[in-house]
Amino acid sequence: MNGLLEIYGEYHEAIHGYLAMLTLCSERAFILFFMFPPTADGVLQGVARNGVVLLFSSFIAYGQPASLFESMSGLMFVETFVREAIIGLALGFSASIVFWVAESAGTYIDDLTGYNNIQITNPVRSEQNTPTGTLLMQIATVAFWTLGGMPALLGVLYDSYNWWPLTSRTPVAENILQSFVLHQTDTLMQMTAKLATPIMFILLLVDLAFGFVAKSAQKLEVMQLSQPVKGALTVLILALFVGIFVEQVRGQLVLAGLGDYMRELAHGLR
Repeated sequence: MNGLLEIYGEYHEAIHGYLAMLTLCSERAFILFFMFPPTADGVLQGVARNGVVLLFSSFIAYGQPASLFESMSGLMFVETFVREAIIGLALGFSASIVFWVAESAGTYIDDLTGYNNIQITNPVRSEQNTPTGTLLMQIATVAFWTLGGMPALLGVLYDSYNWWPLTSRTPVAENILQSFVLHQTDTLMQMTAKLATPIMFILLLVDLAFGFVAKSAQKLEVMQLSQPVKGALTVLILALFVGIFVEQVRGQLVLAGLGDYMRELAHGLR
């Protein structure tokens, strides 16, 4: 025991510096993994996710120069910490678009089907969601893990330290950040509309058909049957086209072009 205390006392500064550097280097990955749906609380719980983040971030901390922490003041440490959080937020926002699209399209479809009045609590993610939205999100998450999206995500994370190193103090222009958020939000809305449009068109035809029947035979009250029919059609269409959906967004599920996009964004910031 005394020997361990002597070793700790001898390497106290080195251990303290490495732990502080590990905390700083893990901020970018922690925000990314916390925000990214396939690694969020519904898939990776807090302790497991924190362990994974520390494991992957230890390589980054080990590669930093030894003099970095010694030359870093308290203000510089806080500034770097905030900057790393912003970079992780940008990475997580860009990588999560296709998963939010899947969930939003499912919610959009359920709204048109008529299930918006029975929104359920998702026990996996502990939040309000619709059945189709939960299904599409889980399909996208499974496709991400099975198609090899995690190595691509780690590649983007590690590559981000090349175009924005830990020691870089490049200022973030407000107008570029604003255009980035607007572009990603527009992409989210457009992809949601494109993904949900075919099913919505079929459900609209069902509504029109039941409307004509109800107008011709007003005493039958056939409109009460429209919701079960639309629900059954939605399940059938999803079963038929879920493979096409995964194939169409396969590149986005495995984050194929995310690294190039973030690299171009970083070059625009400089």
